[in-house]
Amino acid sequence: MSEAYKHYLIQEAKMQARALERIAAWRREALSVAGIGILLAYIGFVTEINILRGVFGIVTAVLGGGIALLIHIGYKNGKKNVEHILKAVQK
Repeated sequence: MSEAYKHYLIQEAKMQARALERIAAWRREALSVAGIGILLAYIGFVTEINILRGVFGIVTAVLGGGIALLIHIGYKNGKKNVEHILKAVQK
């Protein structure tokens, strides 16, 4: 493997690592939305008995959790990809 190609792979791994940091931030934000949905559902069904707020909270929690799950899968696969790139450089 040539030095130029190794340098290219290292740069690619760095760019993907930066992208993974952004993806992790999006995952935290999606989990925050899910948490807000859980709070809305709790307030809507337990404390103030407002069905509309409770249902909106459940929908928000499910959507936020689903998005966080999809983002997590992408994050995990991206992390594996970076590991494979770095292993290829070490060989």
